[in-house]
Amino acid sequence: MTNKESIKPNLPSGNVLMIHPQYVHYSGAFTKDETPFLPLGLLYAGQILEKNRDITIQYHDCQLYDIDRRNDLESYDSIGIHVMGAQNIAPSHHLYNYLVELRIDPKRVYFGGQGVEELQPDEFKQIFPNANLVERQALVSSDYWNISIRDQLDKFSENDLRTYLSNELTLLFSQGCKYNCTFCGAQTSMRETFYNTKGNLMAYFDIAKELGIDSLHAYVTSLDFFQQVLKGGNTRKLKKQLEDIVNLQKEYSIRLRLRALARADSYMFASEDKSLMELVKEAGFYQFGFGADGAANVNLLKAMKKGTSDLKSKLMETFGYSEKNGFTPEILYVFGIEEDTEGTLQETRDLCVGLLNNFQTSIYRGFPAKNFIPGNFNWTRADWKKSATRQKLLDNPELFANLGFETLANHISHPDQNARKLVNKYAIEMSYFAHQLGRVQSFLTVPIMETNGHELMDDESFEQFREIVGNYAPNIAKVLTMNNLPDYREQLNGLIPKDT
Repeated sequence: MTNKESIKPNLPSGNVLMIHPQYVHYSGAFTKDETPFLPLGLLYAGQILEKNRDITIQYHDCQLYDIDRRNDLESYDSIGIHVMGAQNIAPSHHLYNYLVELRIDPKRVYFGGQGVEELQPDEFKQIFPNANLVERQALVSSDYWNISIRDQLDKFSENDLRTYLSNELTLLFSQGCKYNCTFCGAQTSMRETFYNTKGNLMAYFDIAKELGIDSLHAYVTSLDFFQQVLKGGNTRKLKKQLEDIVNLQKEYSIRLRLRALARADSYMFASEDKSLMELVKEAGFYQFGFGADGAANVNLLKAMKKGTSDLKSKLMETFGYSEKNGFTPEILYVFGIEEDTEGTLQETRDLCVGLLNNFQTSIYRGFPAKNFIPGNFNWTRADWKKSATRQKLLDNPELFANLGFETLANHISHPDQNARKLVNKYAIEMSYFAHQLGRVQSFLTVPIMETNGHELMDDESFEQFREIVGNYAPNIAKVLTMNNLPDYREQLNGLIPKDT
């Protein structure tokens, strides 16, 4: 029996409260988020539901408001909770338990989002007993890609909208990537499809204009921004989206700063099209994150199924072209997969350090791999399904917090302690080097531990880690030890900047 067949695709009804859980590393008492983002996935689902069903929707964002202060939860016919990624299962489970304690009927609670939609029925039922799973397919309508969230934005206060627009937004652009990297939980092995970028950007601009905001920052949703230039693509589609962005900025007199992900090979092909690159600049792009995973070793590239065998040389060329074109190249590197050894991790460190040294505007954004997450290839493997680690996650869903890519390798992501310490040795070393240069964008957080810091790293790595976090939490860094690291985990993670 498949996932699609075994869970009835029922949807929220009546008066619905849609909730965005708090930041995964604020797991204690309510903490107002200093850098909240507009919960776009929740709003997109809300727009689809409200447009196609006879329901009314309101929102509660736990980034901004304590759910414990609401006294009207019982009055809603349905409660929807958005789970953005695997790590967000942890705060979502905490929220679910809170609702159950209030005697909210779990049958009135609905979960959706990338973090849960690929859970198997038995997994979902164990984590969220008697609740409902809303699969993506249940929300897909004929106009799924053309929806505008303008009506949903109107449901927020002016103060909240100003807060969201003052932080980095997410710009719906496209989804889908033809490659199938084993660790990726996004929409892989599929053709790129474009959203209604113009309509949603107009929604942002209308509000910005009303609030007197003349510039916005946004992260673009594409998995490979330039993939339309590859064989079988349609570059005209990409140019049309860019032309819309350029024209809207002129019409509203609002400036955009945009960043996106790209593959080195697609960027190199795109660089040959002068009119395309001029449009990219004019649209406001300033940074591209290049998936460098596995580039240091051909065997790793093959293990990751990256679809290339010469990424290292392409990266050097791409970074050069990127800086020449005025874009900041970002070293987006996931390392610590099962096939990694000390030798390959050394190669990874040398490659990342070399890129930082050779390209003076480059930024490091490295993550210890989380090899098994709902939605990626590894999650379906027979050996994983029988593993003790998977059972630990299901028995204690709070441990899903350890699957955040920004989190140090831990007993969930790397059950073998020797491998775990080795991965963290190089994770901390690379981050330390980038910190010294002032060119780091990823910030390593502390996982939930079984004992103490000795299970994560050796003494030398700890001293480097303590020096790094001293930039954000100097008072904690002064008293931090391997033994008391678990005691300071929540407080420390709240002070370490979020990966953006």
